[in-house]
Amino acid sequence: MKILMVRPKPSPETIGLQHLMVVEPLELEILCALKRDSDSVVIVDMILEKRTFESFVIEHKPDILCVTGYITNVSTIVSYCKSAKKISDKIITVVGGVHCEVCPEDFEHESIDFRVVRNAAVIFTDLLNHIDKKTELPKGVFRKEDSLVNTTLPPYNFSIPFPDRNSVAQYRDKYFYIFHNKVALIKTSFGCPYQCSFCFCRIITEGKYHQRPLNEIIHELEQIKETEIYIVDDDFLFDRKWLQSFISEIKKRNIRKHFLVYGRADFIAKNFDIMHELAQIGLQTVIVGFESFSDKELNNYNKNISVEMYKETMAVLHREKIDVFATIIIPPDWDKSDFKNMVAVIKSLGIHFVNLQPLTPLPKTEVSFPEEQIIIDKRNYPQWDLAHISVQPTKLSVAEFYQEILNAYNSILYSPRVLWKYLTTYRPAMLFKMLIGGYRVTKQYKKKIKEAEKHA
Repeated sequence: MKILMVRPKPSPETIGLQHLMVVEPLELEILCALKRDSDSVVIVDMILEKRTFESFVIEHKPDILCVTGYITNVSTIVSYCKSAKKISDKIITVVGGVHCEVCPEDFEHESIDFRVVRNAAVIFTDLLNHIDKKTELPKGVFRKEDSLVNTTLPPYNFSIPFPDRNSVAQYRDKYFYIFHNKVALIKTSFGCPYQCSFCFCRIITEGKYHQRPLNEIIHELEQIKETEIYIVDDDFLFDRKWLQSFISEIKKRNIRKHFLVYGRADFIAKNFDIMHELAQIGLQTVIVGFESFSDKELNNYNKNISVEMYKETMAVLHREKIDVFATIIIPPDWDKSDFKNMVAVIKSLGIHFVNLQPLTPLPKTEVSFPEEQIIIDKRNYPQWDLAHISVQPTKLSVAEFYQEILNAYNSILYSPRVLWKYLTTYRPAMLFKMLIGGYRVTKQYKKKIKEAEKHA
C-alpha cells in the first residue's frame, strides 16, 4: 500500500514555538520503520513545506493517510482528513499522537477512519494488515463508533523500533531547537515518575514510567549522524545509577555528541558530580521547569521542591558551563509586582532564556478552573498552546496580562548583557534565526494585546 504520513502545519493562531524550533517528526519516523516490505511511505512535514496539503495527496495518491499532532493541531488534522476524503473517498485516514491517545473523543469525525489510542509503535503493522488483509483490528485502535467508554485499552507496551531517519532526508538539515542547529531526537524513557499537577506528559502514560534498555539507546545513538542530540524524555535527569551507566557507555564507545535534555532543578542541585560527568560527555543545555519562585505556588503545583534550592541548581549549571532554558508558569492571580519579582529573580540567577507559560488547564490534568473563568473555547484548539491566556486574570485585564508577559520577555532576553552573550557565543546564522523568531512571537503578542483591548 502507498502510505502518506503528514505532520501538520501550525495555525497562525498558535503562538511561538514554531518560530523558535522545528524538530524532526520522530513519531512518524518510528511508524515508517514499521511499514511492511510491500508498503511505500512518504513523510511530508507541512511545517517546512510551502505547498498545500492537497497537492501532496493528489501527487502521491495514497491508500492510507496518517496524521499526528498535538492539541493545537486538532482542527488542522480533521481538515486534512476531510480534504483527503474529498479528493478520494477510498483513502483510509488514520490519526494518532499524544493528544489522540489522551483525548480520542476530539477526533470523532466522519472523515477519520481509525484513531490509534495506545501502543502505536507496537500495533501499527497489525493495523496495516487489518486495513489490507482484513485481519483482526489490533487492540488500542478505535473505529469511528468506538470510545473510551465502550472500548477496553490494552496494557502499555513501551517497545519502539529504531526510527527510519532517512524517511525525512530532505528536511534533516532544517531541524533546529533554539540555538541548537541540525538536531536529531532520541527518546530514552517514557512517562515521568513525578506528580506535578499541571503536567500533560504524565497523563499520556497514566503515571507509568519506563526506561528503554541502555544497550538499545547506545546502539541507536551510534547510528545518528547528527552531532546535536535532543533527548526528548519528560525527565532525563532522574535515575542516578542509570545515568552513571549511560555516561560510562558513552565514554567507552567514544560517542561524541552534544546533548540537550529536560531535567528537574532538585536533581541538578543534589547530583553535582553527575552533572559534571554529563558536561564532560557533551551535555550543553538543560530545560529546567522552575515553574515558580514562590514556595506556595510550587506546593500548589505539587512540585515537591523549594525555591531556595534554585540557587544551588544554577550554581552547578554555571560551574559546568551548561546553558539553561527555564520554564515559568504564570498563574492568573499575578499582578504587576509578581511579574517584576519574577524578572528580578531570573536575572539574579543568571538565566538568559525563558519560556513563560500562563497556567493552562489542559484536558485531564489536575489543573481546573470554573467554566466562567475559562476565556478560550475548548474547541479553539490552536490557542491551547501554553502561551495564550486561557483563564481570566483576577488582578489585571487580559491586555495588561499579555503586555506584562511581553515586557518580561523583552527585559530578560534582550538586555545588553544577554545580547552580548548571544553575540559572543552563537554563530551569526543561528542568532539571526532566533532574532527573526523572537520578532515574530513579539508580533503575535502585540496582536493579542490589541484584540484584548478591542474586546475589553
